[in-house]
This record gives sequence, C-alpha cells and structure tokens, in this order.
Amino acid sequence: MLERELALTILIVEDQALISLNIEDVVRSMGACVIGCAARLSDAFTLIETAAWDAALLDIRLAQGEMVYPAAERLRAKGVPFAFVTGWNGDIDARYVDVPVVTKPFAEAELENCLRMLVGKMPQRTGEREAA
Repeated sequence: MLERELALTILIVEDQALISLNIEDVVRSMGACVIGCAARLSDAFTLIETAAWDAALLDIRLAQGEMVYPAAERLRAKGVPFAFVTGWNGDIDARYVDVPVVTKPFAEAELENCLRMLVGKMPQRTGEREAA
C-alpha cells in the first residue's frame, strides 16, 4: 500500500451508486484515495475545478442522458489522465479514441491494470487477489 502522503487521488464520475462503490473499493485496495465521486456532470465540473487529481475514471453516459465528454475535455485540458469505465455500447466520440476503456461489468484486475497504466506510480500487487 502507498504511504498516506504519497497516495494518489482518483476522481470517479459514475451515476450508479453500487458501481461507484465497487470502483472505490478497487481504488482504495490499491492504496489510492478517492476524494471525490460525482453522479452528474455539474458535480464532476465542481470537483475537477476544486481539487487536484492524479487520474479519473469516467462513465460515458450518466443519469438523464448526460454524456461525460465535457468533463473529459476539461480533464484533458488540465493534463489529468482518465479512462472510461462504461457499459455504453454506442460509439465513443472520435476525440477520445486514444482513451483506455474498461467495459462494465469489469474484473477488478482489469480496473487495477488500467489505473496503473494511467498513473504509472501504483505498485504491482503480489497475487493478493485474482481477477473476479
């Protein structure tokens, strides 16, 4: 586990509470901190502007049909790496073809690998848990 002062901060934008909690559990098990979760685009913008983030995990389609792309654009402008964690089966906006995608439902190992790739600082775990 990372030392508290070295812990990475991860933003989660996910409108389904149980999925958000699942993502949080994986992030915390890796030694990172989740200091913000947003279920709506407006909440995501508030969090993006009020805290520094090492990485973000974004659902593409939020409640009431909101698309997360404006938040993704703001994260990109701020230099924050992000990935989509989504069950969205539509086409991903062409501006984001280079963004990693973790498809729901996901295995914990898949999400862990994605986070390691995004931030490059998380230590590899030594077989504590197998993929779900």
